[in-house]
Amino acid sequence: MIPASVRPAHLDDVPRLAEIHLSAWQAAYRGIMADEFLDGLDEDRFAANWTRALSDPDNQVRNFVVVSADRVLGFGGVSAPRDPAEVLDRLPTTAGLGQLAHINLAPEAFGTGVAQVLFAALEDELRRDGYARAYLMVAEGNDRAMRFYEKQGWQRTDITYVCDASQPPIPERIYTAEL
Repeated sequence: MIPASVRPAHLDDVPRLAEIHLSAWQAAYRGIMADEFLDGLDEDRFAANWTRALSDPDNQVRNFVVVSADRVLGFGGVSAPRDPAEVLDRLPTTAGLGQLAHINLAPEAFGTGVAQVLFAALEDELRRDGYARAYLMVAEGNDRAMRFYEKQGWQRTDITYVCDASQPPIPERIYTAEL
């Protein structure tokens, strides 16, 4: 495991966040999402979205980066549940529930241990926010991520939700954990 630390994401991180976002999606979702969709992703659009998210004082997601040797290698975010009732109502309870909103690593960081550092920090943030349990959603077929979440002690549920923001629309699996 390489040494790494986690800190809040800043506007100065935007170019690297956009680069990671693009490359992580292209690495993780190849074979799950259409090649044309993945090849058409625009780093400038990711950068604009990150600029908006990190500039918006009302943004519901608190974003963090994992850094090693002064280089951002990934990002993640936590929030209150943001999904529609058709998702949340299928969970056994939403009392004390937080959301691990996203986590992505630069492909060169896969297998280095920085994901565990980031994931533990995100869980700690959820606990600090007063959540007793949490959920996340992962694209069906993203086996690397699913194995990682299970290794961290998260439980796969039988709940899926079809995300139509991607091409083709893909089912996302819900994982839950007691914090």
